[in-house]
Amino acid sequence: MLHTFFFSPSDTTRKYAKAMTDAFGGDSQLIDLTHGPCEIEYDLVDGDTALLISPVYAGRIPAMAADLFRQIDGHGMKAIVAVVYGNRDYDDALLELADIAAEDGFEVMAAGAFIAQHCIFPNVANGRPDASDLAVATDFIKIAKESGKMEISTIKGNRPYKKPGAVPLRPRADKNECRTCGVCARECPTGAIDPVTLATDKSKCITCCRCITVCGSHARKFKGIMYATVGKIFCAQNSKRREPELFLR
Repeated sequence: MLHTFFFSPSDTTRKYAKAMTDAFGGDSQLIDLTHGPCEIEYDLVDGDTALLISPVYAGRIPAMAADLFRQIDGHGMKAIVAVVYGNRDYDDALLELADIAAEDGFEVMAAGAFIAQHCIFPNVANGRPDASDLAVATDFIKIAKESGKMEISTIKGNRPYKKPGAVPLRPRADKNECRTCGVCARECPTGAIDPVTLATDKSKCITCCRCITVCGSHARKFKGIMYATVGKIFCAQNSKRREPELFLR
């Protein structure tokens, strides 16, 4: 059986998680960690495999996601790890997730870094994952399923990991478009949005873009001169298409 644990505020990591889980074949379950510890019961038994998949924030696994992945007990079972990033670089994130899996007691069989539309600057890798991305991901999981334990040291990345960087950009609600439905506050993984005023607590916001993803009126967005300026530079530097990188035994 495959147990897929994923963290996906903007839903692109979820797409990879679903595609790979379906391609693995046999019994499986998707375990969503986006809102905290999973409520689904799971028991890893002999012969089971886990897929741990996470987005990349500034070259690292999001701290909230890393803490949740660390709560999984691998019991010596096999694991496949994957990260999803917005076409800039995944830096140390894939190695970090593999290390977490090993610390959990898993035997890591394979690792992969995949590309998705950037959640803050959506013109970068717009429309990804596309059919080509998902085809690579499904082929990867089929090969990984039959792989033996790999050497984590062969995965791209560095230890100590790069220092996580703070993103100074925060989504805001356009008062002319906001219907005050409160879905953004209910769906925010860190509880950063006040349920009454819908204002964002900058100390809690991790710029995961969950509020933008779930807003039915498209009222939540990034705005301002800083966003426009940084966005122009970021898009110019990261417009060239990058392809998935796979690490298999």
